[in-house]
Amino acid sequence: MNVLPCNFQTSKLLLELLGSRGKKDTSEKVRKQIYQSLLAKSKNRVLGKQVIKQVTPIFGLSIRIVQKIWHRRKKDLAQGNVVNVACRKRGRVGRKVIPIDFERLCGIPLSRRMTIEDVAKWLRCSKSKVIRYMRKGLIRRHHNKIKSFLTPANKKSRLQWYLDMLDPASTFDDPHFKDLFDHVFIDDKCFFYTKIIQVLLATR
Repeated sequence: MNVLPCNFQTSKLLLELLGSRGKKDTSEKVRKQIYQSLLAKSKNRVLGKQVIKQVTPIFGLSIRIVQKIWHRRKKDLAQGNVVNVACRKRGRVGRKVIPIDFERLCGIPLSRRMTIEDVAKWLRCSKSKVIRYMRKGLIRRHHNKIKSFLTPANKKSRLQWYLDMLDPASTFDDPHFKDLFDHVFIDDKCFFYTKIIQVLLATR
């Protein structure tokens, strides 16, 4: 096994590089403290040559970060804006949000968007993304009770059934229905007992 020679300065540099990987971004509070320290040591809003080197060890940061904070202040003042030294990485780094056209969901047939899997397939995204949109309120569940629609022929047949249930022995002036002791009446929903409510996914 070959061992490469390594002096003290090289090992110290490696430790600094390995330790800096886990560092997080400087908080807004610390950045404001750095800016206030630089502003307090400036003369007529102008920094001396050694001011940044004096302030950097106090906060344990690199000199580059302190320089960026002061340059940010100069840039904001030159543009006539309020000085803002907060970190501007949010929204500019990382994965960007892929936009989804929710109008496409309205064009999907009702029978094809009854489950999350169907909606994810039509929108070309994952099921977890559809669930996140539902939690945000961009997609909602719509419960639709199944009802049978009557056609003109159905209405005529029902009216004829009512007339057939009249007792022939009753008079025209005082009609009454049969006793119907030999009949069993079943609700229409019993035919859809396993599926009374139809769940659909729709946009807000």
